[in-house]
Amino acid sequence: MYRRVRLFAAASTLAASVVPAAAQAPRAAEADEIVVTAQRTGIPVWRVNSPTTTLVLIGSIDRVAKGTRWDPAALNQTLLKADRVMFPGTIGLTGSPFSLIGYALKWRRHATLPKGQTLASLMRPDQFQRLVALRNRGVLKPGFERKHPLHLALMLHGIAKGKDGYGLAAGDYVSRTVRKNKIKTVPITSFRANPVVKEFFAEPPKTFVPCLLASISLVEAGPGTIKRRSDAWAERRVPEVLASPVEPVNATCHPSSWGLVQQPDFRAQVRTLLAQPQLTVAVVELGSLARPGGVLDSLAAAGFDVRGPRWKS
Repeated sequence: MYRRVRLFAAASTLAASVVPAAAQAPRAAEADEIVVTAQRTGIPVWRVNSPTTTLVLIGSIDRVAKGTRWDPAALNQTLLKADRVMFPGTIGLTGSPFSLIGYALKWRRHATLPKGQTLASLMRPDQFQRLVALRNRGVLKPGFERKHPLHLALMLHGIAKGKDGYGLAAGDYVSRTVRKNKIKTVPITSFRANPVVKEFFAEPPKTFVPCLLASISLVEAGPGTIKRRSDAWAERRVPEVLASPVEPVNATCHPSSWGLVQQPDFRAQVRTLLAQPQLTVAVVELGSLARPGGVLDSLAAAGFDVRGPRWKS
């Protein structure tokens, strides 16, 4: 499904005392250098000052279209200058070759709805007619109505992607640089992937109808939608990224237990980082930072000095 599963920190509120916006962080020259280097990436970067330190927040996205113009080298240099790096790591399935083969066979069987079910029975008539319209355009082949909603959604993702393909995301470069240079990382609460996979196969097909609807909208938006979102990200047009038809796909195309994984809440952890003297660079999912009520809104409401691109529509 997705090559990467995002790990998350426990959610909490920002109920502690307000930090004056005018507070001057120590080690200002070092912080300035890190921020300037981070801004050379071209992607969304925010600087948050507290009386104790400076935190650099970098918003990343998945599905970065090939040809998107941003500077990964500047990101790598930023990480090397920081005292520590916070980012959601990567986790994969574990188990014997036989268990992994079993998952593959389950996935193949999973592609077709159980006997007696069709997409027409899982969706409202007007929703199903949107699929019929795609079939009439030649986007879908006859027999699509027996496909599992998630499998059909993934097929539509491929159609929306077209021939452009995906390049490496910011998280890929972070993972590589941190591992190669043994950079200190901020501990992040993790979970085991295997139980989530088992729960996924137990989910009823109707659970993934919202994912299918989001994927239909993505195809209906027309060619180039994914590339336009990537370009907006690389040009720091944050509201445009969050308004893209790609975002509902990210929010719905996963098992119900993955909600916080896809849109993690780092507010409590960010507040902790701002109370410690280390200069930290956090590379996290853009929606977690910039969505309404997310990290940036919470920090601004708490009186922190947040500087960077506009994130509200």
